[in-house]
Amino acid sequence: ADEPLTIERIILQETRYPLEMESSFTCDDEKLNNVIPIAYRGLQMCAHETYIDCPYYEQLMYSGDTRLQMLTTLTTTHDDHLPRKAIETFENSRLPSGLTRSLFPGRSLQIIAPFSLAWIGMVHDFALWRGDKDFVRRRMPSVRNVLEAFMTFKNSNGLIECPPGWNFIDWVPEWFDGVPYGADSISSIINWYVVYALSLAARIEHWLAEPELKERWSRLADEIAKQITDTFWDSKKGLFADDPAKQHFSEHAQCLAVLSGKLYAEKQNRIRHALLSERNITRTTISFTHYLFEAYHDLNLIDAFFERMDLWFNLHSLGFKTTPEQPEPTRSDCHGWGSHPIYHYFATILGIRPDSMGFSSVDIRPQPGRLKHINGKLVHPAGWIEVDFTF
Repeated sequence: ADEPLTIERIILQETRYPLEMESSFTCDDEKLNNVIPIAYRGLQMCAHETYIDCPYYEQLMYSGDTRLQMLTTLTTTHDDHLPRKAIETFENSRLPSGLTRSLFPGRSLQIIAPFSLAWIGMVHDFALWRGDKDFVRRRMPSVRNVLEAFMTFKNSNGLIECPPGWNFIDWVPEWFDGVPYGADSISSIINWYVVYALSLAARIEHWLAEPELKERWSRLADEIAKQITDTFWDSKKGLFADDPAKQHFSEHAQCLAVLSGKLYAEKQNRIRHALLSERNITRTTISFTHYLFEAYHDLNLIDAFFERMDLWFNLHSLGFKTTPEQPEPTRSDCHGWGSHPIYHYFATILGIRPDSMGFSSVDIRPQPGRLKHINGKLVHPAGWIEVDFTF
């Protein structure tokens, strides 16, 4: 009550996976540098015996979140135990339909079909950044099973009808429950996501010397991409609509179309222009901005990348110690999927990317934008890659 209280000491005990950043990145812009400890702390707080989405709410591993957490892990530490376990765990979650559960381990049977495609992305990313052919080869029957499951949803026009379940894509304020327009029937976003996953699977089959399977996935990707173009392309806007009625447009559809590798130069150039100029378009939020950043890399739009980093730049001044789940209302102030800009610091700004399976060859194409000096040391399966650029 009225008696004085003296606090002698406060002791905090921290428990997490011993994930520590081995890579390093510095540049002449402190705003970029200040993002790293916040983003990496968010990743650390969501790494335990498995990855988790957040340490306060669900505390569960979702494949859509995990792919982004994995990429940050693979570019910052030699330790790949968590990525390996995540890939195997989601593989073990598959249901008789062939789709993975959206979260695992857990008792929920929740299905987020796009997250099964994100799991294929996880297998691809591990193959590219780490290799281990035996490990990857053992995953491929499950990868093929997921793709075949999606092929069962093809309609008579050759498009993928949205699978049952929660077709979550991104916490876009205009969308109900993170589900894009058209996802109750036919969505260009879901279809482009399938084409993107087919293209990633074709790359893995090529690395594993499976030409017939590579050809099958490539052919299916080409066929679906053509149908998407016939149904959703708006020649006036130079964009793919989300819905067949062409009433709604999003960055999500455009970046997946670019990443699919199935666009001719003319359409890719129009999308490049429209992404910069179109105002009536749904914007990605924190998690799906990873795919937008990947598209910016492919389109050489580094200035746009820096502009969209504002959300992360503001975290420092707002007092955040970790990355939030979404723009206000954030709900969760610690979500591991917001760590992905660190991956882009190495893979886009420094421009260091594997050029073949297992990082056995490297392609270095820096995109400094307005930066005058960038320096980095990136983990590699055989050691390190160090770069120091002055512009």
